[in-house]
Amino acid sequence: MSDVRRVAPHVGAVAGLYVLWRVLDATLDRGLPGGIVVLGLVTGSLYAINAIGLVLIYRANRVVNFAQAEFGSVAAVLAIQLSLHWRIPFLLAVFVGLASAALLGLTVESLVLRRFARSSRLILAVATIALAQILAGLSLIIPLLWDRPGTGTFAVPFNARFEVFPVIFNSSHLLVLIVVPAIVIALGAFLRFTDYGIAIRAAAENSERAGLLGVPVPRLSTIVWVVAAVLSATAVLLRATIVGYSTLGSASGAGTSLLLVLLAAAVIGRMENLPRTVIAAVALGVFEEAAVWTWSNTSIVYGMLIGVILVALLAQRQAFSRATETGIQSWRTLREVRPIPAELRGVPEVRFVFGSLKAIIFAAGATLPLWASPSQSGAIALVLIYSIVAVSLFVLTGWAGHISLGQFALAGFGGGTTAVLYGRHDWDPFLALIAGVVVAGAVALVLGIPALRVKGPFLAVTTLAFAVTSAAFFFQKRYLPWFVEDRIERPTFFDRVEVTSDRAMYWMAFVGLVVVLLGVSALRKTRTGRALIATRDNEMAAEAITLDTIRMKLTAFVISGMLAGFAGAIYVFHQRGLHTDAFGADVSVQLFSMVVIGGLGSLPGAVLGAMYVRGAQFFLHGGWSFVASGGGILVLLLFMPEGLGGVVYMVRDKYLRWVARHRELLVPSMVADRRVVPAAPPDAPDPQRPLEPAEVTEEVVA
Repeated sequence: MSDVRRVAPHVGAVAGLYVLWRVLDATLDRGLPGGIVVLGLVTGSLYAINAIGLVLIYRANRVVNFAQAEFGSVAAVLAIQLSLHWRIPFLLAVFVGLASAALLGLTVESLVLRRFARSSRLILAVATIALAQILAGLSLIIPLLWDRPGTGTFAVPFNARFEVFPVIFNSSHLLVLIVVPAIVIALGAFLRFTDYGIAIRAAAENSERAGLLGVPVPRLSTIVWVVAAVLSATAVLLRATIVGYSTLGSASGAGTSLLLVLLAAAVIGRMENLPRTVIAAVALGVFEEAAVWTWSNTSIVYGMLIGVILVALLAQRQAFSRATETGIQSWRTLREVRPIPAELRGVPEVRFVFGSLKAIIFAAGATLPLWASPSQSGAIALVLIYSIVAVSLFVLTGWAGHISLGQFALAGFGGGTTAVLYGRHDWDPFLALIAGVVVAGAVALVLGIPALRVKGPFLAVTTLAFAVTSAAFFFQKRYLPWFVEDRIERPTFFDRVEVTSDRAMYWMAFVGLVVVLLGVSALRKTRTGRALIATRDNEMAAEAITLDTIRMKLTAFVISGMLAGFAGAIYVFHQRGLHTDAFGADVSVQLFSMVVIGGLGSLPGAVLGAMYVRGAQFFLHGGWSFVASGGGILVLLLFMPEGLGGVVYMVRDKYLRWVARHRELLVPSMVADRRVVPAAPPDAPDPQRPLEPAEVTEEVVA
């Protein structure tokens, strides 16, 4: 009876989808033929096995694996290259690819992710974001290891052909329809009937209790990551036999869109129900193929995914346990940089050295266009613009403790508003810029209201969906022609300040960055800034002292959105319009990397992170820039959690300690984090010298 109750909802869901298909077939202009549905089943099946890996990892580690879409790409690209270059038979190449995927999953879990076992779930989620960038870079690098491109096709070794109107299917489609159900059935049997499968299910319910009962939780985690990697590689290999081989990876943002589909299916399945996840993934695949058949594009699919994810998260919010949502620690493991102690601020060595450093940095930045070429000035201006967006993300992530993977989409809304008002409606450029800032803040507020009910890593899922939806729909001129203005002239402010050259654009971006840095620094010292930090560190304690934590979080969203909108306005002036391809979701992920690499505890670190990532993209080509970005995150999370900014402040603190010793000043805040051994009095005995018999006193106990 219990099995019937467990299966009945899934049977009902399948029956409902069948009824929906018949209704759409009767109502749509072109109908919904059976061949399109079967093609959708093929596409959805590939989504399903990848989504299963996502759910398994979440159940085992309570973390969203943002690298799931890329996890099998490296192994699959290796297998395809072996087949094309070395003429290795198809089945042997597939076996090598799956074996390398298993080895990759084992290595990543054992050497990297296990180091974060006691870290907060958000830190672990950031580690998977870094892994996604590294794996995407490697999938681009592997094809370059061969001097010449491979020839031929990566095709299954048997021929089959059948037709379901209006689609002609071949052996690749048939292989998917055979292999994927077999994998799903085998995996279900493994989880239900084997000792390891039952242990994995038990550990997913309560890993600590399972460990106390003798369940080898680390070993089970390794098995889950290996299975997820193999499933990802299988999906990529099967897809390559259908669509052909190009460069597999997510550098162009395709991996981000795929990840969003997987996340949508997993969220519908409550991140734990495998049958529901499979049904949702297959339904999304059918919907995607139906959109191509009806509207000749898939943008509408990605345009609706943010709604699907939000509805699924909010409707099933109670299904996510309190430990999953609120038990996840915020960024409190990352120490905020302390200011210069009051005892040292007036010391001449401190005032002169740090004042001189600030003056040198400011002078170097202000005079850079005078000794750099115009093209170099224009390129560096982009770094400054990205730095402003990184500062906006610093406010949201570093102060409020929220992961946002859609920050550059907010910049796009600010830039789009500015471009259309200035370029099409002849607004004053300054007023158009202010309007862009206000609109971006309003969009951030609208995004933040439902996001407040979606805590932990699921906020990252929501913002990622927002980024993909914006790039696929809101910033497409064919859908919103009244919002996208892709040709404007560089402005003249107040009828006298021309910003038409690359050097002038650099100075505008430089001044904008300085204003933002000064403004955010001043905001940190206000009551609002202190309240944001208090809400991040301990929300319950903040509520106990009558702080309106919801208002504080919304304030962080709005401030962050307005700063991003300001950067977006400068960006469209620099680029002479809003260009759709510049606002892909992968750019927002790179911006998040900038902030983590720079350090979430220091404001200058956001700028250093932007310089690091953009410098890596400038000096390193192809996939190496992704490897440098993701590798930088992992190295810093493992060895320098305060980031590049923390390294700078560590050097500063060493100098301040030297000044304190030189001046013989007692600075408690500079020695409180160091162990101090008090000096023994002159007549005290040496603790290393054994006592003489005469020195031993006998204590009499009454």
